[in-house]
Amino acid sequence: MRIETFEYLRPATLKEACDILAERSGAACILAGGTDLIPRLKQQLVRPSCLLDTTDMAEYRYVRSDAAGLAIGAGTTLQHLTSSETVRQQAPILAEAAGRVASRQIRNVATLGGNLCLQTRCWFYNQSRAWKRAKPDCYKAGGEICYVVNKPGQCYAVFQGDTAPALLALNARVKLLSARGERTLAIDQLYSGNGRDPFTIAPDELLVEVMIPHLPDGSAAAYGKFSHRKAVDFPLAGVAVWLAVDDAQGKGRGARLALTGVGPAPFRVPAAEALLAGPETDAAAIRGAAAAAARAAQPVKNLHHGPPALRRKMVGIMSRRAIEDAGNKSRMK
Repeated sequence: MRIETFEYLRPATLKEACDILAERSGAACILAGGTDLIPRLKQQLVRPSCLLDTTDMAEYRYVRSDAAGLAIGAGTTLQHLTSSETVRQQAPILAEAAGRVASRQIRNVATLGGNLCLQTRCWFYNQSRAWKRAKPDCYKAGGEICYVVNKPGQCYAVFQGDTAPALLALNARVKLLSARGERTLAIDQLYSGNGRDPFTIAPDELLVEVMIPHLPDGSAAAYGKFSHRKAVDFPLAGVAVWLAVDDAQGKGRGARLALTGVGPAPFRVPAAEALLAGPETDAAAIRGAAAAAARAAQPVKNLHHGPPALRRKMVGIMSRRAIEDAGNKSRMK
């Protein structure tokens, strides 16, 4: 059995971490909570020459509210988001989505940044090297073929994070930091849409902050998750909806609908949003938006549980429920 070795570094500040990332030229692997990385290390899916542990970086963990909105450090644990009164008041859908991740023990160490940067998964890739020895590497591992669909040149591994669709619905932005400086982008720009290399983060960059603008008065959001088990499970499909309804006129003032678990990246569904922000958010508009979300979902046979047809159907059902839930909350405000 081959024993993997790597250099273990534990910076105390963001500057030290960025300097290490710059020096290692993409050879460093970032360890936050480790709930995604440690299993991949054990399966030898990743073999870093340097492991950068962010545990001592206190400036990386915070929840702050000001005139611009909510700012959350990427090192903040999911359990903290779930219990934070500030998050529950200003971005309750994020607290809800974070609370749907795994178990409390895992949420106590798993971080927001780590959940946003979960590696894409599929039933073939997420196995030990010994299990996969009978075949050449799949496309995600550097080979030629995606064994899930038996096609070359494309990876169909799926993104299964819970917090990303909630933040898409909230129109959040993220801050990336490196020794070269910092840049901010809309959260959807964090994802490439390519299952093999799912993120647009440069090798020397670190995700450090999530920024959520204040929501307009009278708006609300909801999250729905379909999974094989009720707890300690990834979403087979997830739907996040933000909705603002003008109750006096019965018109939609704005809508965002985002999906997870049904593609290589979380994504919004403009066709559904257009119907919800139309002249009336009546039952017909809700049904049409839910149908548009189901059509936008393109799952394949890349997960052990939940055949594609079932996951697509559940997207439609959960979209309708989440829209109705968000609409009811919006009218109550």
